[in-house]
Amino acid sequence: MTTVTARNASRGFSALLDRVEHDGEEYTIVRDGRVIARIVPATTRTVADFLARRAGHVTVDDAFSADATSARDLLTTETTDPWRD
Repeated sequence: MTTVTARNASRGFSALLDRVEHDGEEYTIVRDGRVIARIVPATTRTVADFLARRAGHVTVDDAFSADATSARDLLTTETTDPWRD
């Protein structure tokens, strides 16, 4: 992680953000020798990423799994617009 002073970060903020976004670079911003911020690429959050992070953390009991499966069977798929008469 590259360390940048607050002054230099503010002077080249747009370029700094471009390097974070496109090159995945990470920056630590310091003012008067103290760390005040870190700028890192934002992560894209998807359901698959969430499930991968949660794998092994939450267990679903068999009764809940059976209920969820039976509820799915009750769902219908509309092929027409239900709001149109």
